[in-house]
Amino acid sequence: MPDKEEKKPKDEITVVEDGAYDSQEPAKESPKEEKKDGKKAEEVSRAENKKTDDSSRSEESSEKKPEKAEKKIEKNAPAQSGKGAAGGAAFDFGKMIRNIPVKGWLLIIMLLMISICLMLFIFHRSFHVQEIHVTGNQRISAEQIIELSGIRKGDHLMSHISGPLKDMVRLRYGKARQKIINSDPYIADAKVYPHYPGEVYIEVTERRKVAYVAIPDGYAIIADDSYVLEIVTGDVPTGIPEIRGLPIRSAQIGKKLDLTSSDGYDICITILGAILGADSNAHQDGDDFNFLSHVICVRYCENMTTFIDLDIPGSDHTISVKLGSLQTISDDMTWLRYAVISGYFTDKPGTVLDMTGKDYILR
Repeated sequence: MPDKEEKKPKDEITVVEDGAYDSQEPAKESPKEEKKDGKKAEEVSRAENKKTDDSSRSEESSEKKPEKAEKKIEKNAPAQSGKGAAGGAAFDFGKMIRNIPVKGWLLIIMLLMISICLMLFIFHRSFHVQEIHVTGNQRISAEQIIELSGIRKGDHLMSHISGPLKDMVRLRYGKARQKIINSDPYIADAKVYPHYPGEVYIEVTERRKVAYVAIPDGYAIIADDSYVLEIVTGDVPTGIPEIRGLPIRSAQIGKKLDLTSSDGYDICITILGAILGADSNAHQDGDDFNFLSHVICVRYCENMTTFIDLDIPGSDHTISVKLGSLQTISDDMTWLRYAVISGYFTDKPGTVLDMTGKDYILR
């Protein structure tokens, strides 16, 4: 019996590092395969190196960006430490001052001067009311006029400038003036204006009652500009003459006398104005005789003829004076006043003085 073939022993098995089983003598690779494996390994190593380089660069960039942000924050953040921040601010301010041109300095100086002047104008006591002077008032007291004007001590001199453009340009107190005029019919006009330093002047022009007219409910006292000053009832007003013969329609205080025709009224007012003028001229010479108070009435008749009834002082009788043309009315009233004072009519029997011609005739 032939011997059984002896079993050939198997090649010994070795353990490779990667855990794969292989023969003790691994098969040799061909040079081509080695070159390929080397190239692959190089490419893998290059790829890995590139990845590591990119990751390192990204880490470096990520580290650098916060630094820049921190630097920006530090620049924008206000200085907390004293010396460095103050020194930089002082340096910047000084540089800014040095860079201002000459025209800029001139503008700054001009603005400062304007500001100082404006402050003085607003707050200095010389531009505020300290004294109020009232002149021209006889019937109404100065205290009443000041109260009516609305001006108070301590007000700014420019605070009451108002009214039309003409008054504002002339620095007049237009509203205060109107308040004074509207307060009383005896006030014909007023001027209210400031005067530096700290003064206000109120110049009042009062109306003067020159006559009265009879109306159904009493007597209307009128001024020389035909304004009705008062309406009285009862006794006849004294010290002023009566105007008769006028076609009166109505009379209202503070307004002009309403007439159907003004021809006769204008003549009567002209005669009364001449009488007042004669008194005024004589008073300047020291003569206190009031000629107007001795005129009883002025009567207007047709054909431009007017009569004056006079009360002769020192006697019990009266005379009527006939007047014609008014061309020489001022001289006529001056002579008539002198004749009354001198007693020319005291011992004369006549009661009518004709002054219409060149010669004066007493009948």
